[in-house]
Amino acid sequence: MLLTQKKQPELLDSSFFLQNPLYNISKSYIENAEYGPFFSGDIPERKIISPDNFIDFLGYKVASKIGIPAGPLLNAKWISLAGRLGFDILCYKTIRSSEFKGHPLPNMVYVEVNSPLIPGKLPPYLTLKSEIPRNIHEIAVTNSFGMPSRSPEYLIEDIAKANKSLAPGKIMIISVVGTPQKTGFSGFIQDFIRVSLQAVEYGAKIIEANFSCPNASTCEGELYTDPERVFEVTKKIAEAIAPIPLIIKIGTFTDPDLQEKVLIAIAKGGARAVCGINTIGMKVLNNQNFPALGPERATAGICGSPIRRAALDFIKNCTEINKKQSLSLTIMGTGGAMLSEHFSEFINAGADVAMTATGMLWNPYMAAEYHQKEYNGNQ
Repeated sequence: MLLTQKKQPELLDSSFFLQNPLYNISKSYIENAEYGPFFSGDIPERKIISPDNFIDFLGYKVASKIGIPAGPLLNAKWISLAGRLGFDILCYKTIRSSEFKGHPLPNMVYVEVNSPLIPGKLPPYLTLKSEIPRNIHEIAVTNSFGMPSRSPEYLIEDIAKANKSLAPGKIMIISVVGTPQKTGFSGFIQDFIRVSLQAVEYGAKIIEANFSCPNASTCEGELYTDPERVFEVTKKIAEAIAPIPLIIKIGTFTDPDLQEKVLIAIAKGGARAVCGINTIGMKVLNNQNFPALGPERATAGICGSPIRRAALDFIKNCTEINKKQSLSLTIMGTGGAMLSEHFSEFINAGADVAMTATGMLWNPYMAAEYHQKEYNGNQ
């Protein structure tokens, strides 16, 4: 990891990271895990927060509501850097019960998007962007990894390192996903339970079950759209890992009634929090009008600035349902937050936790900027 610690940086200057994101999109997942994060900036100074001012997050005391969802934090090196950059609620990249290679390159490419992406009103496809965006507001990329996972032997050592790297006021979540089995849905559930129990063995303090991934099979990626199955899988995982808190990661909805049924199922199943949105699945074409990521990946998850409006709508709807149904779910908002003020937008919309994935890769000082403004505003 290329890391130096010098003087306090000029936090608002993100031009360098537009050209040099922490994740090198031209390299493979494994190369980024082994040699990244590609960071040569300064570690920002953060004003000391008294533990008396820490806030509760699922039974743990954290220094702020700011975090990173499942995705960018590939291993202990990434977790450690994110913590030092000021992110306090950190999610370890989604793991499986056994090693899984995921999709080959390309995994991330820039796409051309000129307006917010609204579920139910999406264009038929997107095209590739011919050049690197000039500012944070233009960042829109695919996210097509297929949820790769390292071996259990690697994970048990690396997750221990990641936990050990965190200072007081920070907490790490382990994201898990079941892998489809030849025995059908029952085998899928059993594998979900298996990987959840493995996460407990690895040292998970909080577990997130990923019910939404546009870049995986229907069984893995669209589970969140079926309330009955959501309840069934949630209940079995929650019972298996009790008393460890369970979060359910879900995606977008075009039907508010379905979203309400799913949140009720999550709460009744025993989960304590809901996280969303995931990326928005869309077709991405190259300049020959063929699938940009190859014929086997006609669709890819879109992330970055264009999905923020969908994330805000999701948060607002979750907040209303949570209150109306007295579900007592902790709401974790993510999707399209690219600037520090977007954290405030999420929190003002009702999120208990505000997170960024793509934003952190291209604007790693987001959390530091947020904390700096919060501290100055409280003087």
